[in-house]
Order: sequence, then C-alpha cells, then structure tokens
Amino acid sequence: MKDKLIFVTGGGSGLGLELVRLAWGRGYRVICTGRRGAQDLPDDFPDIPYLCCDMSSQHGAQQAADWALAQSGGRIDCALLNAAAGYFRPLVAETAASITDVMALNLEANMILTHRLAPALDGGTLALIGSVARKGAAGMPVYASSKGALDGFGRALAEEWRGRVRVRVLHPGPTATGMSARAGRKPDFADRVFLSPRAMAHCVLDAALARKGADRQVISYGRVLFHPARLLRRGGT
Repeated sequence: MKDKLIFVTGGGSGLGLELVRLAWGRGYRVICTGRRGAQDLPDDFPDIPYLCCDMSSQHGAQQAADWALAQSGGRIDCALLNAAAGYFRPLVAETAASITDVMALNLEANMILTHRLAPALDGGTLALIGSVARKGAAGMPVYASSKGALDGFGRALAEEWRGRVRVRVLHPGPTATGMSARAGRKPDFADRVFLSPRAMAHCVLDAALARKGADRQVISYGRVLFHPARLLRRGGT
C-alpha cells in the first residue's frame, strides 16, 4: 500500500491524529497538516511529512493545498479533510471574529482545498468529516451550521464528480477527542458515552476507503461498537 497516498488535515490531535496513526500503521503513505507545531506532536507521531498551518485563513488553506500537491507529486488517492473547530456557547456569546473563523476553517477551507486538489484526486476519494451536530445542536449553533453547510457542499460535489472522484461526507457521533472541552463544554454524564477516537478512526477510514458505499454516512454507536477491530480486542481499538 506504500504506493497509495492519504492526505489528512487536522492530523495533529484528536480524530485526525488517530486517522494518521491508523493509515500509516496499515501501510499507506501519509502526509498531514495540523495547527500544532512539530515540536508539540506526540512522541509516537509517525515519521511522515507534516505541515503546521492555520487553515482558518484563505492563505493557510491555499498553503496546505499547494504543500500537499508538492508532497504527493500530483496524485492523492484519498483526502481526509478533518480539520475543524467550534465553541459550545449560545449565539449571543459569539463574536463576529469567532463566527468568521469557525466558518472559514470548517467550510471555506475545505472548499479551497477541494478546488485546488481536484486534479490530483481524479480516480480517488474525497472524504469530508462532518458531524451529527449538522442537524442542529443547541449550545453550538455556529459549529452546527458549518457542518450543515459542509454536508450540503459534499452532496453537491458527489453529484458533480460522480464517476470521477468518490465523495464521502462522513458524520461521526460524539467522540472523546478533547474538542468538547476545548470548545467550552462542561463535562457531564454524557461524556460517559463518548466514543473512542481510535475506534471511530477505524470506521471513518474504512468508510472513506471502501470502493462502494453511500455518499453520506453517519458513524455512531452501533457501527463503532460492532466494528471487527473493536470486537477483536477488549475495550476497543
């Protein structure tokens, strides 16, 4: 599989980090971007090309796309666009700047990346990582809106690119990535049912790489809990 290249955004932490570890462990060539500086990555981070950049700006998204194209030699078999951010707070507590930043990273950056990577993805797969929050999540309306818009973008692109590029919009259920705490949500009983990032990564990667499958898929409890990798190892992986 070393001739197959996977590009991951948001690969420095959370679900993105697990996707990087898993894809690399399966034998794929992997390149990724993230906000963390290289010096702040975990000690067990794979020895792969990594770009530290902030894609909430147009320049950052373009930089990430150009870097990925240069690293790939013009061929990307699967792009996992996972980078995202959000805040757990009511709309009245948001600021114009925070709204702009969340929409820029969660939606506009993915559009820019997809636009620039299109030639390299021909015959491959584009996987947009959404969220079950896309249907509406009280307490984080901006984040939910960004994921709803991303879902619409993916649906349109799946039709536009059908027969040329597989487009998958994958919506993970609640996952214990630490994003919830960073977003300002206070821990409560619901945290007990958050899914393992490693187990979620197995399902997301499988869905992205499958030759056949629905354009839009929700990846939540049943699918994760009964994944073969989890059943083979007590506690899930």
